[in-house]
Amino acid sequence: MAVSDAIQTARQLRSQGRIRESFELVRDTIGSEQPALLWQHQPLFWDSLVGGNCILTRRRGSDAAFIQALWQDSAFVQQFNRTAANIPQDHTVLERILNSEYASLVGDLSSLHWIVRDNQQTPWGILSLTNISVAHRRAEVLLGVMDGAPFGLATAAMFVLFGFFFRTLQFHKLYTLTFDDNPHSLKCVLHLGFSIEMVQAGLLADEAFSTRNTRLMRRLNFN
Repeated sequence: MAVSDAIQTARQLRSQGRIRESFELVRDTIGSEQPALLWQHQPLFWDSLVGGNCILTRRRGSDAAFIQALWQDSAFVQQFNRTAANIPQDHTVLERILNSEYASLVGDLSSLHWIVRDNQQTPWGILSLTNISVAHRRAEVLLGVMDGAPFGLATAAMFVLFGFFFRTLQFHKLYTLTFDDNPHSLKCVLHLGFSIEMVQAGLLADEAFSTRNTRLMRRLNFN
């Protein structure tokens, strides 16, 4: 079988949940000729991650209803990712998108997304790695859990991720971005060992043309 055909068939197998078969097909087709590509097909990217009272499962089409419920909770979206794009309201469309995401390789989307569950498999939130750079072995982490989640679930989710990210993948750097109006989030990540590395300043259109800046422009002979 040609490599391109094997890659396409492997994707179809993953969409059916046949992860190990997908990996074995690619392994038997390309062998050690393309180690980076073979690495991306490793089942570990689809395995559930477990630690403490937390189970992380890869997000997929069957989670569509839960994702829609989360996106209807403005407080959750604000906590998880206030710049998150809207999601399709049509359940079937969202299900198809999530299944496509599930079947994709980490290099296709530069991201990985898990559902955060408790020991009874009840879903409570999302944990994501975005802007994944395989070359630099780093990524951004986003975490959001609903109010009422079991005690320590969010912290456990981060510790589970630490094991996967630093030990299993052997990546080097995990980072997160927080807004200055969310001191609780900053306090939590600092408590987990993150350190402040830079300060990012932001400017909105109204602030760019504030009264103070307008006076400065006049002094500099702006029309």
